Amino acid sequence: MQYLLDTNVCIDYLNGNSRIVRDRFMATPIEETVVCSIVKAELFYGAMRSQNPTQTLRRQQAFLEQFISLPFDTI
Repeated sequence: MQYLLDTNVCIDYLNGNSRIVRDRFMATPIEETVVCSIVKAELFYGAMRSQNPTQTLRRQQAFLEQFISLPFDTI
């Protein structure tokens, strides 16, 4: 089974806002978790509006490079 991350879950994990999200990440194999290009774009937008864009982008990039990235297209 694959899990497709949404933006809010990524933000909760990156900000440490949810123990439930963190525990689920720890229990789910990385190869079963994917992220789509729309989520990456939304995270990028949020990072650019953050108080420290450079640090936020660095943290996001390190997080996102763990996962397979799915392109956005119409099927």
